[in-house]
Amino acid sequence: MQHTNATYDTRQRLVQAAIEVFAENGYEAATVRDICARANANVAAVNYHFGDKKTLYSIIFDEVFRTLHKQRTPFLPHTAPAEARLETYVRSFFEELFYCDEGAAEGAQLSAMYLMEIAHPTDVLDNLVSQFMARDAAELQSIVAALLGPGAPRLTILNCAASIAGQVLHYYHSQPLIERLHPDLPSASARREELIEHVLRFSLGGIAHLRDAVRTQ
Repeated sequence: MQHTNATYDTRQRLVQAAIEVFAENGYEAATVRDICARANANVAAVNYHFGDKKTLYSIIFDEVFRTLHKQRTPFLPHTAPAEARLETYVRSFFEELFYCDEGAAEGAQLSAMYLMEIAHPTDVLDNLVSQFMARDAAELQSIVAALLGPGAPRLTILNCAASIAGQVLHYYHSQPLIERLHPDLPSASARREELIEHVLRFSLGGIAHLRDAVRTQ
């Protein structure tokens, strides 16, 4: 049991060290030697526990996304009213993005890792899209299509979905900018319920306007 506990402890230290190193340097510049040194582990520890740097990098994203999906409010079935489905989707999105808020430092590091992956994609992004993001995107597009009604152009559906997601992402990725522009405001996390309501009403208003346009075409 002691050996098992020691092995688990080393693995966790490697994961935490890897998050820090990947966040600071990106995947390509990060080295196994740096990760092991920061984890106070033998230089061969990454290969022993994970196989190689690429597998460790992939495992971090996979574990984070699986945890986030388990913690958030589950989507409503497609038989539910579209407005209720949209409210649940927006709530789930906020919950997922701000899940790491209590561990703000680690949340910032994970966000930095993700942004670097978007800027310089590896095949890890392909896996994230196929395993997690494609399903969420399809859910939002289905909701928007139901709100717009029959005959809505695909591009209109995609643009509406992007606008909804963009609002939520703004409050997460632009936090440092928002804090400097409006230092008197509470954090986005503290205003979560207010922001969920705003994104929902703003989105429904915009979709209603476009729905009228679609019907007159």
